[in-house]
Amino acid sequence: MIRRFIPTILILCPIISYGQISLNLKYISGQSELLEEYRFSQDGMHASLEYGFRLKSKRLEFHPGLGYRFTFFNHGDKDYSKDNVYGYSNSLDLDFNTSVYPFDFAGDCDCPTWRKEGTLIKKGFFLEVSPGLAFQTMHLEDWPSEGYEGYLPNTSSNLLFKISLGAGLDIGLSEEFTITPLFSWTKLSNGTWESFEEIGFPEVFDDQSYLGAGLRLAYKPDPKRRRRF
Repeated sequence: MIRRFIPTILILCPIISYGQISLNLKYISGQSELLEEYRFSQDGMHASLEYGFRLKSKRLEFHPGLGYRFTFFNHGDKDYSKDNVYGYSNSLDLDFNTSVYPFDFAGDCDCPTWRKEGTLIKKGFFLEVSPGLAFQTMHLEDWPSEGYEGYLPNTSSNLLFKISLGAGLDIGLSEEFTITPLFSWTKLSNGTWESFEEIGFPEVFDDQSYLGAGLRLAYKPDPKRRRRF
């Protein structure tokens, strides 16, 4: 049976030899006017684990990642003031982050920027596009008006497409570790939230997007150290 996997292993070996493991943690700030109108929390966190690999001769890198995204919500808060929120969201995200280094696209940087010739901006700055999927769940826990008691809490889930545009700067800490500040904008596709229509909420939130700012910490094993074993 193992013979069936030999061709796949041989194909993946060159990719793995350039691979690195990354933890990507970012703060997100929602930009949806509809979610704000219907009092859903939009600010939260997104954490993902990524595996990175790159082309051998060009500065084009790939960081597919699996992550969890959520917005902040205080479940015990029963404050019915006009600034309070009554709903939140969480999501399991699959992203295929693709980075291009415009100032050094034909360069040889296969290691942290701290030991390469050239400026930090030239070697470390990149633009990133990230298509992906999000299995997102919207939770409506309460509502200040009367007549909703039998419908709350209310939950609706959907599979959404997403696209992110961003930029970052690789900063080498050592031969194995690189830290990267990242800034991004993400747009989500229109989901159909059928259970919300029953209580008079929009069935479609068509303006879901958010800004993100965070850090990626990447670890790449030292090939010289691996050859010792």
